[in-house]
Amino acid sequence: MNKVMQLQKSKYLRAAVGLALTVVFLVIALHGIQFSQLATAFREINLAFLGLCIALFAVSVFGRALMWRVTTRPFGRVGLSTLFGGVVVGYLANNLLPLRAGELVRAYYLTARTGIAGTVSFSTVCIERMTDVFSLALLLLIGIAWGVPGISPQSAKKALVVLALLVVACVLFIGWVVRLRRTGRRFPGLAGRLFNIFDSFLEPIKRLRDYRLVALLIAISLAVWFSNYLSMAALVRGELAHFWTPALLLMLFINIGVLIPSSPGAFGIMQIAFWMALAPFGVSRASALALSFAYQGGVYLFTLAVGIPYFVAAHLRLHDAAKMRLSGGVEPGEASDQ
Repeated sequence: MNKVMQLQKSKYLRAAVGLALTVVFLVIALHGIQFSQLATAFREINLAFLGLCIALFAVSVFGRALMWRVTTRPFGRVGLSTLFGGVVVGYLANNLLPLRAGELVRAYYLTARTGIAGTVSFSTVCIERMTDVFSLALLLLIGIAWGVPGISPQSAKKALVVLALLVVACVLFIGWVVRLRRTGRRFPGLAGRLFNIFDSFLEPIKRLRDYRLVALLIAISLAVWFSNYLSMAALVRGELAHFWTPALLLMLFINIGVLIPSSPGAFGIMQIAFWMALAPFGVSRASALALSFAYQGGVYLFTLAVGIPYFVAAHLRLHDAAKMRLSGGVEPGEASDQ
């Protein structure tokens, strides 16, 4: 009981910290901005380009469903409809729940719909995120080589070093666990249960030894990021005549910003990201903030309109996601091939 209470307190503390960060960033972003300035900036937003931005965002969601199909294929045939719904439901959860809980909800959705073990489901989501880290590092290199205004080569190189060290640490830790498994060593009590859970978590990751699988994942990931880039380009096109470079910087700032724990939807973080990314290109703070709120609103409407029907059709409940046992999952269902 004490452990449960400690976990609850820790969860509430993280949520409180995220909310506090959101409030701080919103205050910084909105300080000195008059409502009339924001209202004028909202009226100047090109709705056609905003709609194109959200449509391209939907294309990137489909691309993530393709990535998920590659990583889940060894554990059962799962239809693209189920995987697409899972990705959208994950985005929906991120927009409604704190601390980027959408990743856990995605794993819960897949487990509930297919019967794949919870650890395996969560592992496949983590593989996608690891691929994103590689793609983000590649985009940072492109930004440095391109000489994008707003990217400090020295800061970007430090970020790349940190990312590389994290990847090396993860690889070494996974290698250590794999070697322990090969020795057949057993651990008693809680240590043994945790080892078994982590061993199950490694099953999808160990399949990445196939270089063709890794190459396919990276290729799809780059296609997803390119779709995101086109989405940002469409959004910025209404503000700037030369929009390709600002779109790249905006995409980088958004994806780096959402790594910071915050309240649902990354409010505050998103506003700072838009402001910092577009300021070097002469976009006023009011216009950048209006664009950020319009973009978030469009993504919210998309995830609500598409995600809620998938979530309801699967007969899922958000509070059940917290109860999902990663070692076994929820009641197995049949894999969808629709």
